[in-house]
Amino acid sequence: MIKFFRKIRQKLLEQNRISKYLLYAFGEIILVVIGILIALQINNWNENKKDSKQEQEILHQLLNEYNNNLEQLNSKIYIRQQVLKSAFEILKYQKMDLSSIKQNDFDLHLSRVITRPTFDPVTGVSDELNSSGKLYLIKNAALRTEITSFKSHLGELREEEMVTFNHVENLVIPFLIEKYSTGNVISEFLKDDDFISSFTLSTSKEDFPIEILKSSHDFYPLLQSKEFKNHLSLMISNVLYQNQQSYGVKETMENTIKMIKSQLKND
Repeated sequence: MIKFFRKIRQKLLEQNRISKYLLYAFGEIILVVIGILIALQINNWNENKKDSKQEQEILHQLLNEYNNNLEQLNSKIYIRQQVLKSAFEILKYQKMDLSSIKQNDFDLHLSRVITRPTFDPVTGVSDELNSSGKLYLIKNAALRTEITSFKSHLGELREEEMVTFNHVENLVIPFLIEKYSTGNVISEFLKDDDFISSFTLSTSKEDFPIEILKSSHDFYPLLQSKEFKNHLSLMISNVLYQNQQSYGVKETMENTIKMIKSQLKND
């Protein structure tokens, strides 16, 4: 093809037909430019197709990550709800006839009260997107913003979770060790299968002689303790606020999941 065009140019020059030669040369240049543009267009189309495929893979990975994290968050919200119910139940005991209260029931509620759930999301896909610079592959700008700002939504929730964790770990448990039998509390916790499964997301169970942990211990003084009531009141306040923060994070995650599904559908 190149030899063909060269022969035409040589023939025009030999015939001294300069104007036609220039016109022909200009036309040849136009053809070359058009060829380059077509090649670029094909290359861009191939790159866009490749990027679109990568975006689909990333969106599916993100959807799986967010769904798993949402499941975990819902579990932690449920656990805190049970903690609150047990804390209020113990406070009710203080106004009841103590002889009508079973020690096993008291120990069960107390075992739930001293749990300290924390939301620990897995963010491997999101982190990889941010660190690798592949976030641009997601076409939806609003979705990109939600992904990059997700961790900032967790800040206050994590701070509040640590407040309760440190309160229970550093103050409540040492107080119970001194004032009560922690073996009773642990024994009831280990028998609380439904509650434990919400923590571990597992139904497997180890068979241990947990009854050996129990001892006869009077819980009346603990119920009448002003310090114990203060601990319960503070924990109720903290856990209530944690769940309010959790509902905000949950709403953000559900909105992100909705956006991911919409983008997958549109693509």
